[in-house]
Amino acid sequence: MRLSMRTLTALLVLGVTASMANAAESTNVKTLAGILIGLQHVPSADAKQSLAAIAENKATTADERTVATALANVQHKVAAGDKAGLEAIVNDAKATAGVKTLAGVILSLNHFPSADDKVKLAALSQ
Repeated sequence: MRLSMRTLTALLVLGVTASMANAAESTNVKTLAGILIGLQHVPSADAKQSLAAIAENKATTADERTVATALANVQHKVAAGDKAGLEAIVNDAKATAGVKTLAGVILSLNHFPSADDKVKLAALSQ
């Protein structure tokens, strides 16, 4: 019985931690995910305004700014000038999981996010 209680406690702690991690995603990450979900070839005019606001906000993290700028520059796929910054985020152990997901999705774009990427983005946008 003792082993069962330890297992249950461990599972409970892991579940709470996972829920907190998702809840901890910034408003910017949620907004960026929402924009990416609806992306069709290029960001809309409204999306570009939101992306500019994120990039210009002093509270925005450097990684969020890099992602917002790269997303604003998307024309069917990631712009060559934005690739290195996004790859650095994906490979950075200190970057948040949400920002890494966003960077990875933008890097793999081909006109719009894949079905699998849209599932990941939907989870981030909530």
